[in-house]
Amino acid sequence: MRNYSLRITYILFIILNIFSCKDSSILATTKDDDAKELKALLNEIEKMSDGIPCTNESDWRFVPIGSKPCGGATHFVLYSVKIDTSLFLKKVENYTQKQKAFNIKYQLSSDCRTIVAPKSVACVNEKPTLIY
Repeated sequence: MRNYSLRITYILFIILNIFSCKDSSILATTKDDDAKELKALLNEIEKMSDGIPCTNESDWRFVPIGSKPCGGATHFVLYSVKIDTSLFLKKVENYTQKQKAFNIKYQLSSDCRTIVAPKSVACVNEKPTLIY
């Protein structure tokens, strides 16, 4: 009976170790993987307004996006008010947070200059253009 109890205890110990093990190599990503994810997210964001002709400047807005290692946005992205702006802005915030985490994870640095905010949007050849 005692031998049986030791076997059960040993088996339970092994099972608990297997399921409680948090092997970081399983969940780890490389810098290249993370950079590809960021690029895919940015492409997804940009495509949301791509293809919408700019015929009226008042139908367009811009928002800061991204996160520089020193803080602040990396650039501004244009979007049409004719898209799902709530979803668009959520994606922008998600991208910005992921880029901030990327900068911290890989201990990146950059210039600490702040970017100049555009003054308005103009339609040039049916393409939205930021005016500084």
